[in-house]
Amino acid sequence: MSELRLFSLTSGKAEECHPVAYKLEREVQDLFEANLVELLGVRMVASEFSTGQGGRIDTLGIDENGFPVVIEYKLDKNRTVINQGMSYMAWLRSHKAEFWKAVFERLGKEAADAIDHSSIRLICIATDFTRDDLGAYELMPSNIDLVRYRRFGPSHLLLERITSTETTAAASPSSTAKAGVDKSISQWLEEAKPETKSLFESLRQAILGQGEDVSEKATKLYVAFKRTRNFATVTYASSSNLNLYLHVNVDDIAMRDGLRDVRKIGHWGTGDLEVKVKSPQDIAAALPLIQQAYEGQR
Repeated sequence: MSELRLFSLTSGKAEECHPVAYKLEREVQDLFEANLVELLGVRMVASEFSTGQGGRIDTLGIDENGFPVVIEYKLDKNRTVINQGMSYMAWLRSHKAEFWKAVFERLGKEAADAIDHSSIRLICIATDFTRDDLGAYELMPSNIDLVRYRRFGPSHLLLERITSTETTAAASPSSTAKAGVDKSISQWLEEAKPETKSLFESLRQAILGQGEDVSEKATKLYVAFKRTRNFATVTYASSSNLNLYLHVNVDDIAMRDGLRDVRKIGHWGTGDLEVKVKSPQDIAAALPLIQQAYEGQR
């Protein structure tokens, strides 16, 4: 596991900042729940949510792709929370109506109807993790996020998402999709011409190539690429063309042919800038924008 060290630079002199531990687990939970969207890209649904079976989910949420999210916290490095969190994931799979009601009451009908139960995420927040934690994580790297945090004084918080050595598989014909009239991204890929599949794979590799911490997840209508949050999504525009959506500040982008500001336009995927991808040349031209989205320059 990597070592995290933070230094303050004053007049060219480096001075190490030392982490300050929280005394109570509830302090960590309160901090994250007050800033869920900013820190994790998750909307709050409920705190200390009772499963009715003697268990309480620390934080229940829904992410930007519509996936249910279980968040568990721990202060003690030697206490594992993954097994408990996985039991809550199993509970959500068999209690979809209860989750729909909780989302409806907190966020409204539109958010509740947009729930995608094809994937349920577990986010574990801790200062560090045990070998048992990491072993359990490696079994389900596409569904579990391990996030280490360090607090440096009253105004600085450092987050590190631990990544798997494995890469999440791309969308496939067997991917689960919600019912609807729109063709799913997996169905579209299955039916696409070889050159179109090659174009998608080239774009996919360009995005994954930004860093080892990039993971991907196929929803019904798009493939999301994220670190802690989505920074890029890909969907189909026509039988042979792709749309790439990036989380960048559109006001800082020099607009050109093939780019469109979609901040006020409904679209599949997430992101404010649309990039039309019709050829490998379009991918090459989009690389600086993909890098900008990856680095979080918003």
